[in-house]
Amino acid sequence: MVRPAATGLATAFYRLYLLDALAPEPARPTTLLAKIAAEQLPLASGGFSRALQALLDGGYLAPAAEGAVALTPLGAAERMAERERWKKVLPTAARLLSEEITPRPAPVVSEPVVRYRAAEVAESYLDRVLLAALRERLAQARDGGRAFALVLGVADVDAPAEATRRAMVHRVIRATLGGSQTIFGGDTSAFRYGDAGIALIAPIVADATRGSHLAALVRARMDELLRAMSANVRAFAGARWRVRSGAATWSIEIATSGALLRIAQDALATDASAAA
Repeated sequence: MVRPAATGLATAFYRLYLLDALAPEPARPTTLLAKIAAEQLPLASGGFSRALQALLDGGYLAPAAEGAVALTPLGAAERMAERERWKKVLPTAARLLSEEITPRPAPVVSEPVVRYRAAEVAESYLDRVLLAALRERLAQARDGGRAFALVLGVADVDAPAEATRRAMVHRVIRATLGGSQTIFGGDTSAFRYGDAGIALIAPIVADATRGSHLAALVRARMDELLRAMSANVRAFAGARWRVRSGAATWSIEIATSGALLRIAQDALATDASAAA
């Protein structure tokens, strides 16, 4: 009888298993556990739940419909990194065991198909947050406050796999938003814009062209991040991208936040035409 391996090894294995098993589509943890249990691996009990919790806490997995969990864009990138780690470990393990590794066919566990309903609630919520901030800043400006600029930046990424594209977009947005105070100025507010972009709201203090300057800075920053990812992450090699930006500066003639947003969106579209 083979004694179960320690929890550490079990957790590391289940981490790889969960990330890989969820790549095609979301699934219920109970179904995944049933499939791996059918292989009767000598792994300590508890490793599956620890790996699942760690991946959820880290943002690599997210709850989905009907009790399922789904791979996030961050999880898709982590899956590729995890696979690379195990590819380097397995040849050494095979040498130590003096055996060739033969892939084992995956067991079949029947369960009703889980239909994943992707809701756009999160995106619409983020758009509402941006519009609410615009309305508040516009009201302050009309009451005698400072004028302000709205800047939009969007990363159009083309990658061999959809999971790779999502991972690159997620990373560039997260990094751009995370460093917004340092790069764009402490008085700048940063928001998520759509599914592949960011929005900046910045007051006009002395430089009336601050909007266009920020638009150029956003374009350069997002392009720099994508270029670094493509060069340093093997899974992202070969991806192509185009970063667009557009700006609009509020004036008394602009009556609503929606009108200001449309001006910035038109500038974004013009930037796309110029880059094409």
